[in-house]
Amino acid sequence: MKFSIAILATSILHPVALAALTVTDVVTNVGIVTSVSGNINSVLSSLSTSTTGPNAVSMGQTLVSQFTVIVNNLGAYTTAMQATPPFTVQADCDAIVDALRSFVQVHQALLATVIGKHAIFAQFGATAPVAAVLRTLEATIDSFAFAMINLIPCGAGSVTDDKNGLDTSVGNSITLYTQLCIPSPLYPTLMPICVAL
Repeated sequence: MKFSIAILATSILHPVALAALTVTDVVTNVGIVTSVSGNINSVLSSLSTSTTGPNAVSMGQTLVSQFTVIVNNLGAYTTAMQATPPFTVQADCDAIVDALRSFVQVHQALLATVIGKHAIFAQFGATAPVAAVLRTLEATIDSFAFAMINLIPCGAGSVTDDKNGLDTSVGNSITLYTQLCIPSPLYPTLMPICVAL
């Protein structure tokens, strides 16, 4: 079984130099990362207890790879936002907040899927790399959010709310994926046994 993701690129950021971004650039870039998150979720949704061990491990590697793409692009995007003067027109802030809210909703759905697939990854010893990339993602999202707050002070309250919601989802995922798990010899009838560290 082969898994594919529509967007497999090392850099998917809408081309921007370290010059001032436009509102359209910001909305487009947030939309691109939203699409990657949605695509990962679609592919990950096919993972089930009937997936073979090697395919589950392969999907775990793909998940880590694609989270790394998101981390790298959010990092580059954060740098570009830091080089952009703040937007102060409410309509501009509203457009960016709408794009950000879509990203948060799609990313929270992805993280819910990641949480739901934990036992499968745990059975095949594929949780540690996922936990590591989730920790990196958490730090990147924080930097991204703070840059976004500085970029759109007129939308700071909404950005803060979205950041807090996403932090909770990422934190829950990290907590789950850092558990110590013992694979089950009776899988999938009996799932792996996991304990928090």
